[in-house]
Amino acid sequence: MIVIQAGAAALLLASGAQAAPVEGAAQATAAEAPPIAKPAATIEAPTPAEPGATVAPPPAPAILLRRDTPIHFMVVNEVTTKTHTPGHRFKLRVDKPVVIEGAIVIPVGATAWGEVLAASKSGNVGKGGSLEARLLYVESNGLQIPVSGTNNAKGASAGGETALGILALGPLGLFAKGNNAKIKAGELMTGFVEQDTEIPRATPAGL
Repeated sequence: MIVIQAGAAALLLASGAQAAPVEGAAQATAAEAPPIAKPAATIEAPTPAEPGATVAPPPAPAILLRRDTPIHFMVVNEVTTKTHTPGHRFKLRVDKPVVIEGAIVIPVGATAWGEVLAASKSGNVGKGGSLEARLLYVESNGLQIPVSGTNNAKGASAGGETALGILALGPLGLFAKGNNAKIKAGELMTGFVEQDTEIPRATPAGL
């Protein structure tokens, strides 16, 4: 029994000695193996433009409409103290073109708006009416361009007729009335641009 156990132990030691070099060799091989290289990043080349394609030119710089530039307007419909009250808005049209750097930035016929500020009807004792209005803005190139300017109108008094009426008819002459104040259709007004405003240039035809 002793001889058999010694022989078995010798076999176990021999097999262990042979297995150790194999494991060591595997570890050495793994350590010496070079790292796997990553594939290089692919850079896509820009797509060439199609033959005959038109490249749009950059937009032209805007035109500067400076503050205090005068604009000439014409009243479209009559405004009178007989029918209009404060807050009423009335229409005007541009009477002369506004030209800057050879380009028309506000054409003839462009619409503008004004507003009645105060309206006093004619009264007895020959007192004429009074009307005060202001300009608001002009419409051009899709913009509302603020403009300033006022108009004061007064109706003619009936002073002479009233004096004559008092002499001829006594106290009843005090009921003679003056005229209503009015801004007539076709009357011209001048306004001024309130602030610097950039106006886009018109795109040439065919672009």
